[in-house]
Amino acid sequence: MKTGSLITLLGLTLLCARPRLHAQADVQPAEEMPVDVPQFYFDALSFMSDQKGMSRLDVYLEVPYEQLHFTNVGQVFSSNYEVTMSFYDSDNKLIDEKWWRKTVETRDYNESISTKQSDLAQRSFILPPKEYILAIQITDSDTKKTFRRKRQISVRDFSPGLFATSDVMIVKRLNLDGPSKVVYPNISGSVGDLQQGFYIFFEAYNRTSADSATILVSILNGKKEVIRRDSCRQALDSLRSACFCNVRTAQMPAGVYLLSVNTIPTSSRPHAYIDSASSSIRTFEIHWRGLPTTIGDLDLALDQMQYIMDKDDVERIKLMDAVTKREKFLEFWKKKDPSPNTERNELMEEYFARVDYANKHFTHYYDGWKTDMGMVYIIFGAPSNIERHPFDTDARPYEIWTYYEKSREFVFVDVSGFGDYKLQTPIWDDFSTRPRPR
Repeated sequence: MKTGSLITLLGLTLLCARPRLHAQADVQPAEEMPVDVPQFYFDALSFMSDQKGMSRLDVYLEVPYEQLHFTNVGQVFSSNYEVTMSFYDSDNKLIDEKWWRKTVETRDYNESISTKQSDLAQRSFILPPKEYILAIQITDSDTKKTFRRKRQISVRDFSPGLFATSDVMIVKRLNLDGPSKVVYPNISGSVGDLQQGFYIFFEAYNRTSADSATILVSILNGKKEVIRRDSCRQALDSLRSACFCNVRTAQMPAGVYLLSVNTIPTSSRPHAYIDSASSSIRTFEIHWRGLPTTIGDLDLALDQMQYIMDKDDVERIKLMDAVTKREKFLEFWKKKDPSPNTERNELMEEYFARVDYANKHFTHYYDGWKTDMGMVYIIFGAPSNIERHPFDTDARPYEIWTYYEKSREFVFVDVSGFGDYKLQTPIWDDFSTRPRPR
């Protein structure tokens, strides 16, 4: 089948099946899919506390406007949501909790549905240093949609040693006007919109005779290889200092990276000897606006488009420089955009959401998007019905996926006996009648 007709079929399939995709624990029939829930981001950073034996944990929250339900009230569009932050210890005992309700208002309707606007919040907790589970729940007051997210959090101990540094914050915007610096945190950890680089912020706790520090910054790729180094100097106060350093990311491709920050205190006084240093590691992501958040490697994303793009075209685009490659990628999807006058490309988001789902649920000896089940799921979406036969005495384990609206049926057989299900007939064959596997 030619690429052009495949794209047409895929477009119709994706648009019809979109409500069926999300939040499956396993591959399930489309009508069993739960309703979508709002998405949010959060970051949690440890700092030294003024209370002995305790540390301060600052939790930053970002809720995109597009995930909230706004109603027109007079001259403004208003939304309300509730937040609960809960800390649990290793025995699942509740240690601390904060709850609040937030109202968000804007006079611009387009802003209320924008993918670029978010509501930000921050709460501080004074906790004993140790490991916790932080659970955050957000509920839209109007729609009652709820999203929950939890993460293991390490609250660090800053009491021992002569020199220490806090966790590292990625800075979205830094206001240097006036007598003090105003820091706007980058909560999502994605820095793709910052073309030349970004600032980091952390606190240095100095109990030495040092009056300055050298900050060494290293960026590591997914293979833990150092691909870039930066350094800067910072004056130190006697106990607590705010430290800033610029990190250059120009020409770096999209992906997830490790940021290693090593701070070495120094002194301008002759013969001063300071045997101390502090280091921190965190992740950040370069994600280009206009691309789905699941895309971290553009070359890999192009490979994953083999079901809708000619392989020779894929390889040709992969050889281009990073900027041109991104332009060609977006140009391809722009032609398929079902709503070209909006910021989002729903078809592209749907395609790569299916790729992501396939990787999470069908990965076996190789990535899920490369498997037969992954291929069918990416092209046709969630099946209307799944008939599973794992223990039939007269047949190998097999599954039958039925798509009622498309009059399609696909049979997958575990030919090896190790869960590696293979499609029994080429995908574009007539599946209207299919004998059971033997």
